[in-house]
Amino acid sequence: MISEDAGSTAHTVRGYRGSGHRGEPVDRRPGAADRLPTPRRPESGRERALAGAWLFGWEALRRLPEPWAFGIGEAAGRLAHRVAGARRAVVAANLRPVVGDQALPARVRAAFSSYARYWIEAFRAADISPAQMDARTTTDGFAHLDGVLEEGNGAIVLLAHHGSWDLAARWAETHGYHLAVVAEIIRPRRVFRRFVELREALGLEVVPLRRGEDLTRRLGEVLSANHLVGLLTDRDLSGHAPLVTLFGRSARLPTGAARLAARHGAPIVPISLVQRPGRRWHLQVLAPIRPQGRELRELHDEVARALERLIRLAPEQWHAFMPIWTDAAKPV
Repeated sequence: MISEDAGSTAHTVRGYRGSGHRGEPVDRRPGAADRLPTPRRPESGRERALAGAWLFGWEALRRLPEPWAFGIGEAAGRLAHRVAGARRAVVAANLRPVVGDQALPARVRAAFSSYARYWIEAFRAADISPAQMDARTTTDGFAHLDGVLEEGNGAIVLLAHHGSWDLAARWAETHGYHLAVVAEIIRPRRVFRRFVELREALGLEVVPLRRGEDLTRRLGEVLSANHLVGLLTDRDLSGHAPLVTLFGRSARLPTGAARLAARHGAPIVPISLVQRPGRRWHLQVLAPIRPQGRELRELHDEVARALERLIRLAPEQWHAFMPIWTDAAKPV
C-alpha cells in the first residue's frame, strides 16, 4: 500500500503525496517528556490521585471491546450534559452565534456526545490499524495540501478543537504526512507524559509549550524539511492574544499560525477530521491561506475566517468547553 524509495520520507499512498523531501529521513525527536525540567513544586496528593484515575480509565477503555468502549463514552456524554450545568451554559454561549437559538439545545447535547467520543477515540488512536483507518475514512481537498507541499516549504496545519484531531494525526502519519505538534504542559505530569507517549506512538513530534520559550526555531526546521506543523488555534491560553471577529463576536485567538507563516513563507492549510455515524470519519482539507504580500493582522483575520469554515463543517463537534467570547452576548 505504501511505495517509498530507499531512505525516502515522501510516501505515496493511494495518490496521497505525503510530506518531506525525497531521500531525507524524518527527524521525529522522540522522548519529549524526558527532556522537560523537573517541576518546581511536587504534585499534591489530589493530583496524584487524579493521574491514577485518568490512567486507569484510559487503559480500561483501550482494552474494552470497541462497542462497549464507545457505549460507555456515549453514556458519559449524556450524563455530563445532564449534570454539568455551568459547563453546559458555556458550551451553549459558545455555540449560539454559530447555530442560532432554534438549533441550540440539540447541538449542545450533541457537543457533549461528540466530546466523549473524542476521548474514547484518542485513548484508542494508537491501536487502530492503518487498514481500519482507511476503511472508515473518506477524504476531500488533498489537492490543496499536496499542492502546497510540492512547493517545498512545508505547511502549517490549522486545527481547531473540532472532531477527532488525534485520529487525524494517526491517518496522516500512516499516509506519509509527518506532523510536529505543540503541546501545552499540563499537570499531573503523568497524564502529560501519557499524552506525549500516545502522540509519539502515532509518529508525531511533540514540541512542549513552555512559558517564555520561543518555539519558532524548531517549528521552522520542520517546515524547512517540508513537513507539517499542527497548531490548535481556536483557544487563547495567554489571555493576551489579539482580538478578532469570530462568528460576528469578539474573541482572542493566538497568533502563532500567522506569525509562523509570515516568518517562513509557509502556507496555512485548515484541516479537520469530522466524526461520522458508525465510528467513521471524514478528513476535510480547505484551501490554503498564503502569507505572501499580507500584513500580520490580515493573516490573523484570515485565520479566523478559516476557523469559521472548519467549525461550520459540524458545529456540534466544536469542543468549546471554555469561554470564547470577550464581548457581551448579542441577539442572534
